[in-house]
Order: sequence, then C-alpha cells, then structure tokens
Amino acid sequence: MLARKIVSFLVPQHRMLIPSALDHTKSTKKHTEKCPAKPRKVCPGSAGKKKKAVLKSLKKGPVCSPKARLPGRGGDGGGDGTGLKRALEPGKVRLGFIPDEWFRFFKPMTGVSGPYLFMLGLGNYLVSKEIYVMEHEYYLGLSIALTLYLIITRFGKQIGSALDKEVDAIANALEKGRSDELNGHSNEIKKCETAIWRAQGQKDLIDAKKENIAIQLEAIYRERMMTVYKSVRGRMDYHVRRHMVENRIRQKWMVQWILQSVEKAITPEFKKKVMEKAIRDLDALAASRGQK
Repeated sequence: MLARKIVSFLVPQHRMLIPSALDHTKSTKKHTEKCPAKPRKVCPGSAGKKKKAVLKSLKKGPVCSPKARLPGRGGDGGGDGTGLKRALEPGKVRLGFIPDEWFRFFKPMTGVSGPYLFMLGLGNYLVSKEIYVMEHEYYLGLSIALTLYLIITRFGKQIGSALDKEVDAIANALEKGRSDELNGHSNEIKKCETAIWRAQGQKDLIDAKKENIAIQLEAIYRERMMTVYKSVRGRMDYHVRRHMVENRIRQKWMVQWILQSVEKAITPEFKKKVMEKAIRDLDALAASRGQK
C-alpha cells in the first residue's frame, strides 16, 4: 500500500516533468539549428574548405591523415590496433554501480538532477504499470543487495587488495614474459651485430692473407730474378774471362813469334856492328859526362 501511494504521488510529477524536458530538448535543438554561431561541418584537416570542396577532395583521397584522425591507436600507445587500453583503475560510478558517463550524458539536456528524476520516474512507471512486479524475488534481491553492501563496506578493501595482488601478479608475469622476450630479441640483435663484426674481421683477414700471398709471390719473383741475374752475370763473366785469356795467350804467342822472327832475322855480323856501336855510344856518353 505504501508503494502504491508513493507511485500515485510521483506519477503526476513524472508526467509533469517529462513534457517540460521534451520541450527543453526541442527548443535547444531548434536553437542549435538556427543559431548563427553554429560551427560549419568542415573536416579539421581540410584547412577551412567548404563542404563541396571537402567532398571533392574526399573522392580523390582522405583529407585527414590516419594519425590525425585516430591518435594514439593500439594498446602500446602507437601503431595500428583497436584503440582500446586496459584501465588501471575502475571508472567513476554513482550510487555504487551506475557509470558516471550516463549522468554526464543527461546533464546538457536535463541538468544535474535530470538523471535522478529519470531513474525515479522510470522506476515509478515500471512499478505503477506493474511491468516490474514485486514478488518474493524482489525482497530476496533487497536482502542480497543489503548483504553485498555490507560485504563491500566491511571487506571491500581486503577483497580489492587481494584481487589487485592477483591482477598485479598476472600483469607482472605477462610483463616479465614480455621483458624476457625483449631481452632475448636484444641479445639476438647483439649476437647478430657481433656476427656482422666478425664477418667484417674475416673480410679484413682475407684481405691480409691476399696481401701476404702477394708479398710471398713478390719475394719468390725477386728471388728468381736474382737467380737469373746471377746466372746471366756468371755467363757474361765467363765470356769476359775467356776473351781476356784468349787475348793474353794470343799476345804472348804473338810476342814470342815476333821475338823468334827477329832473332832469326838478325845475323852475327849485324849483332857485332850493333854491339860496337853501342860501346861507342857508351864511351861518348861517359866522356861527355866527365867533361861536365
């Protein structure tokens, strides 16, 4: 009976409030349509172009860049993704379970008290029209709600801290796996860089080996050139010595042949005359020196 009286008292107020709210929304809609300060429908990336120009440009390609249209996409703060992020803290609620976004949705149209009056009027409407029938389950729900309220107020922090610890443990395990994977990839990158450095050192080693082989070939070439030089020089020295020996032998035999020929050509009489003449010359020379 008390509920029926409350419903009969609030339903007329609800019927009075709903038309006023509807009139308010209609008037605000007309005002926004006719207001001279209404913003133009221009894409922020079109640099103030008109609607037709924007449509023409959209046919050719998107005016706004993907980064400008969807900033901060992905769960990691960048890159392609769903654009959703896991909330670290629960969202704000009112009355313990109603999201604050619903109240902010009603605020521009009905003001601050609008959502509360809407819930009150909706509840009265459902109860008065017996759409929501208060059976034994209703009172069971009240007892369950009271029990949950007591549990939340008395043990909510402990339960929340325990659940937060479990969530933190799971998050830490996932983060540890992620960090281990990143460390593994970084170690692989370091190994690859070391392998690249070693490969470059192998290239330098190959160049050094090539230079060493070139030096060895140069040494062998010079050694062979020196061998050829010594061999040719020995042969040339041999020919020179042979030529000198032949000339000396020819000269010796030539002198002997000339002496023998001269001795054969000289007669004893000629020798006697020459000896006499030599003696006279010696006497004349001695006399001339004695006079001096």
